[in-house]
Amino acid sequence: MRHKIRLEGAVTPQNAVEQYHYLPFVVPAGARRMEVNYYYDNQVTGAQETHSGNNVDIGVFDVRGADFLTGGFRGWSGGARSGFHITPDAATPGYIRGPLQPGEWTIMFGCSKIDDPTVRYRVNIELEIDPAAVEEAAGEVPVPGMPRAEVVAGGSNDGGGRWYRGDLHAHSEHSDGQNTVAEIVDYTRRVGLDYFALTDHNTISHWDELARLNDRAPLLIAGEEITMYGGHANVWGLDGWIDFRGSDSERVQRLVEQANARGSMFSINHPDSPIPWQFDEVRGYQAVEVWNAPWRWFNEPALLRWEGHLKRGERMVAVGGSDSHCVPPAVMTQPNGPGEPCTWVYVEGPLTQSAVLDAVQRGHVFISEAPNGPFIELTADVDGDGVFETLPGDHVDAPAAPVRFHVKYRGPDGKHLRFFSKGGLVKEITPAVESFDDEFELRLEGDDYLRCEVRGFRGRPDRGEVVHAMTNPVYWGSWR
Repeated sequence: MRHKIRLEGAVTPQNAVEQYHYLPFVVPAGARRMEVNYYYDNQVTGAQETHSGNNVDIGVFDVRGADFLTGGFRGWSGGARSGFHITPDAATPGYIRGPLQPGEWTIMFGCSKIDDPTVRYRVNIELEIDPAAVEEAAGEVPVPGMPRAEVVAGGSNDGGGRWYRGDLHAHSEHSDGQNTVAEIVDYTRRVGLDYFALTDHNTISHWDELARLNDRAPLLIAGEEITMYGGHANVWGLDGWIDFRGSDSERVQRLVEQANARGSMFSINHPDSPIPWQFDEVRGYQAVEVWNAPWRWFNEPALLRWEGHLKRGERMVAVGGSDSHCVPPAVMTQPNGPGEPCTWVYVEGPLTQSAVLDAVQRGHVFISEAPNGPFIELTADVDGDGVFETLPGDHVDAPAAPVRFHVKYRGPDGKHLRFFSKGGLVKEITPAVESFDDEFELRLEGDDYLRCEVRGFRGRPDRGEVVHAMTNPVYWGSWR
């Protein structure tokens, strides 16, 4: 038996100000399949920033409600699809399979761009009803099974510490990516990544597949990209879905606090892209995606933003993310894939999700343009015993004597290794060889830091230098 529902109405520019628009509907007992399709007027056909028209995203909440932070989330596809389905055993990518509980569900529109005075919409909902299951479904409402969140590596290292290559930001068909999860994971194996975080927009439906594929390298990390209309952020190490409806700074602050309370890590993404970070009042996040996709894509302003945190005495971890949306065999619509840039983390002991995120949290991170480098390591011998045990991200008291630093570089010759503190450039080295090690001393005073960038030309010199690799700082003095 089929049960059909049609929801019709209009949204206006005021809905774009409010951002989200809710359409409740009732699911009868015995529903075994939900199919939803929607249409609206004058859909924008190009980039929202440069083309006129309207964009109305879509998602759905179940009988647990649509309240902020506690809603019964069942899926989101943004503007990537014109419809979706959910059954107890399967769902459209981006949506969470599970029981179709009887009661009030809610279609949610995200009104990211409304140019016309009135935009008519139509939502068609078709439910397959199993009469034999009606009486059974009338009992206690079951809670949908959430995708597995605890993802552990299939192998481990020998217990010693070393650098691991990975990527903290990418997308699959579960949001607006072009590939299956399996295709992306296979690609990360071919390019030699040790860990990989898949962070689809506003959903966790990809987690089930990550768990099934995580029987060998790379370590697969469950994540979600909170995709707000005023900025994006990654959250890694979650125990379940986290809300994305951060429509103002107060709500975003609550999202950060909830993520921290749940033991996960919150990092703002590409803060100076065409969708810049608009929540500068928010505090409590741990990292900034300083390097997103190829360096020339909006990353110089992001570097300056991150350096602003440092100069204000705010300890903040710099990370990279490919933001990859496609790998072969899909049509390549961007020039980089997973691992470009590559975020290296220093881990001691077995390689697990918690170990990777702990390394990121501590700032034991450097970034290179690709999995094959360049490799750049900056360490310090604080106690003068000849062992360079202090890593980027570590914080030490400022000693009375000068501190000896060691830099290890593996990459093309002729690149410039530039060392920066709060006061700016303090040292520059231009190795004439591809394998370079050096030691130097600096006197550390007050609250300061030292970090390194590897810069040089790629292609035409008139286009200016790019960053090929960069470290996080070694800190000393008082930091918060």
